[in-house]
Amino acid sequence: MITIKKMIPAALLLTSISGAAFADNWNIGASASYGSIDGTAKDTQVGPTGTVAQTRGATSGDAEFPFASIFVEYVKTIDKNLDLVFGLDYVPFKAEIDSRSFSDTSWETTNDSGTRKAKLELENYATLYLQPTYKIGGGTAVFGKVGYINGDVKISGSNTATGSTINATDTLNGYVFGLGVQHNINKNLFVRLEGNFTAHDDVTATDSKGTKFTADSELIAGKLSIGYSF
Repeated sequence: MITIKKMIPAALLLTSISGAAFADNWNIGASASYGSIDGTAKDTQVGPTGTVAQTRGATSGDAEFPFASIFVEYVKTIDKNLDLVFGLDYVPFKAEIDSRSFSDTSWETTNDSGTRKAKLELENYATLYLQPTYKIGGGTAVFGKVGYINGDVKISGSNTATGSTINATDTLNGYVFGLGVQHNINKNLFVRLEGNFTAHDDVTATDSKGTKFTADSELIAGKLSIGYSF
């Protein structure tokens, strides 16, 4: 499983090898994104001793949230129209994806009901990507993006119906695909607008009563960036 600690050296190695053969340029910058995450989840609740655990059917839901990131890129110029950009984008802040509260019923008995509360937070979210960029003139370019993401999801909450609590962390991996446009304000400063789609792998967590939760999700995000080239 790839982690952020392994992704950073990989990105530096890739750019250092390229940099030895070519003298191109680097970009640094910051981005503001607004994402909509759509997912499905199911849980397997452990019944009383001696009974078989029961699985609740999959439920779906979505959430919208803003997040910020910083990036560093190595730009390899192929010809006057085409650049290959190797980048690493990192979200340095914890982002709350969703916080929900809803009624629930324990499967251990037939009459215990209560409220389940859950909060999902995203941190250490990084993307290692390749971004072919085609210059169309007038300081404007269009680009595509493909990359691999890695991050941590923290799930916390409680359920008064079962008397359980949850405080778990799982690794979030996936692949991102995007399209965008870039405009150079001057020889050093540029702005970008892009849209990205990310398909995440499954996330699992277990609460204090042994109930196992499994979820998968997809993220669609709009992103505005400003960068400096040197």
